Amino acid sequence: MNKNLIFILLLFPFFTKAQVVSDAKIWGGLSISKKINDFKFSFSEELRTDENSSHVDKVFSEVGVQYKIRKGLYVAANYRFNRDNDYESANYDIRHRIDIGLTYKYKLNDFRFAFRTKIQTKNALPNENNPTFSRNKVSVKYKLKKNLSPFIAYEFYYQFNDEKVINRTRISLGTSYKINKRNAVKLFYMFENRFNVRNLKHNHIYGISYNIEI
Repeated sequence: MNKNLIFILLLFPFFTKAQVVSDAKIWGGLSISKKINDFKFSFSEELRTDENSSHVDKVFSEVGVQYKIRKGLYVAANYRFNRDNDYESANYDIRHRIDIGLTYKYKLNDFRFAFRTKIQTKNALPNENNPTFSRNKVSVKYKLKKNLSPFIAYEFYYQFNDEKVINRTRISLGTSYKINKRNAVKLFYMFENRFNVRNLKHNHIYGISYNIEI
């Protein structure tokens, strides 16, 4: 019995390691927005890679509108047309995603605090779980210089399936750099932890986005 126990303990680290899938990804995007009174309209294009950035995971286009209810409080809705590429089958799926949510922003000296909550859903394949989520995100941004603002953010996904569980968390570190009044670039690193799935997934995501206000 003691020999069997020692054998199991020796193999346990390798077994647990085998259950975790780790991947490195790159996200690149371009967004254009326009403010009209209390409304803000936006359009964005994004490309995301997976398989250690050797494969195009998805490409999507998204349109959205945001409305300022009062100072610091906003409601927004978005629609996304998405192409998901499957690495193993060399095939792809077309997905349609919509979300609606609220954002509250608060400014304290050079700090910018924000909390966002939204409901998101998309069309799903027959063998997939309910694709409806509650996403909640809190972020803190610091105005280091006139045009440079580092930030940190935390987000979790709550999935409305039979188990009703949190199945994904994201921690982000990055900075936004304002080139001029209408152009800005954002760089970030994100650690994504996906659980309550067959294999745990740890994703290391490196992102860059370019934003234009017209």
